[in-house]
Amino acid sequence: MARNQTGLGDVLIVEDEVLQSDLLANTLLDAGAGEVRRCTTAGEALAQFRTFTPAILILDIHLADRNEGWLIAELAQQILPRLPLIVFATGSPERIPAAIAELGILATKPYDAAELVEQIRHRIRSPVKSGLRTLVKRRWQR
Repeated sequence: MARNQTGLGDVLIVEDEVLQSDLLANTLLDAGAGEVRRCTTAGEALAQFRTFTPAILILDIHLADRNEGWLIAELAQQILPRLPLIVFATGSPERIPAAIAELGILATKPYDAAELVEQIRHRIRSPVKSGLRTLVKRRWQR
């Protein structure tokens, strides 16, 4: 699914709530995202990483086949040549380890898709120097 090839870049949405995924995909496309791909499971997300390099990765933390979406983010950094901007989507932000929540944008459900796009734009303009790649490197060096 693609509309506008300027702005936010390509996006992978990993979300098992189809209506939420549809709303977010359409909002991102209208905001200038390139290609937007959607999947509903961790397994589908990992398969996407073989052929798709998103600029933004939106992860539902609580998927039907995996309850720790941040593990998908860690795998993404190992598989993808450049780490995408990570958005963690959850209804239970307190369940995400603080060190992980700091590595991307934390979108607490229910969230406003337009507000989330603004947070993404802000993060793209002002990227955080530390990130998931740094955390994973520290873990592997132990």
